[in-house]
Amino acid sequence: MRAFEGAREMGADWIELDVQQSRDGQIIVMHDTNFRRTAGVDANTWELTYEEILGLDVGSFFDAAYAGEKVPLLSEAAQFAKENGIKLNIELKPTGHETDFEKNVIDVIHEAGIEDACVITSQVYEVLEKVKACDDSVTTVYVMSLAYGDINQLAAADHFSVEATSATRNLISHVHSAGKEIYVWTVNTEEGINKMINLNADNIITDNIKLAKRCVYESQYSDLLLEYLKLFQ
Repeated sequence: MRAFEGAREMGADWIELDVQQSRDGQIIVMHDTNFRRTAGVDANTWELTYEEILGLDVGSFFDAAYAGEKVPLLSEAAQFAKENGIKLNIELKPTGHETDFEKNVIDVIHEAGIEDACVITSQVYEVLEKVKACDDSVTTVYVMSLAYGDINQLAAADHFSVEATSATRNLISHVHSAGKEIYVWTVNTEEGINKMINLNADNIITDNIKLAKRCVYESQYSDLLLEYLKLFQ
C-alpha cells in the first residue's frame, strides 16, 4: 500500500493497478504472475492462498525502507482510493487458472461503492466481454499495443488504451466520433505529455505525476489566456 500512499502524496487523480486471483479465489493487487522477482520465492500467484501470500515480503527488493510490505487485496486498494478521492484503473490479468475472476472483481467494486470511480481494463478482449456479461454498467477499457481496423466495433470496450506511439490524431478523432475515450501509456517526458495533450488524449498514464499535472495546468492556463485575449481583438 506504500505505492498508493506515494501516489496520493504526489496528487494522483488515478491509480493504475493490476489484479490477479490467488489459489483460494482472493483478488490480489499484483503485476507479476510469479513472486520470484518481488519476494524471492519461485511460486505463481495461482499456486498460493492469500494467507500464504501474506507471508511474503514484497518490499525489500525495491528498498530496505519498504521491508515487510505485503501484497494487498483489491478491496484494500478500493477502500483507500475511496477514502482519498482517487479513481482506479483496474487491469485484469488472467492467468488461465481463475474461477469467476471477472465476477469477483465486480463484486469487490460494488462492495466498496466505487462503481463511478473506476474502470476495468484488460489486454484480453474476452475478459471485457465477461465483465459486460456480469454487469453492463461497468466502464471497460481495452488495452491495445497496436490499434488497427475499426476498433469502435469492439462493443465490449467503452474506451481504449493504447501505447503512446500508436496514438495519432486520426485514431483519437475516430474514437471520439463514437463517443469513446483514448487512454495513452506510458508517457513520462514533458515533450510526450504535451504531445498527448495537444492530440486531445483523454487520459495520460504516467510515472511522473507532478510533471503531468504541471503540463496539464499550463495547457489549461494557456487556453484560458488565449480565450481572454480574443475578447480584446
